[in-house]
Amino acid sequence: MKKDKYLSLILFVILSTLGAFLLYDSLHDTGRNADTGVLVGSLLFALALASLAWAIRQHLMAKALHRHLRRRHG
Repeated sequence: MKKDKYLSLILFVILSTLGAFLLYDSLHDTGRNADTGVLVGSLLFALALASLAWAIRQHLMAKALHRHLRRRHG
């Protein structure tokens, strides 16, 4: 669990940056592929939010495990 501690946060940063770039580019380039850029950018943002939720869940689970071990062995 320690090894992948920051994986979800790294995924959040990467996916949200790519999603923002695609959405920004689609707003300024209204060519025929703009709707595809909006859809892919939105999908990347949704994946970024899912990875952020995963990071928060991991943090809360680690805190709960630490509390449990401290109460049991302390």
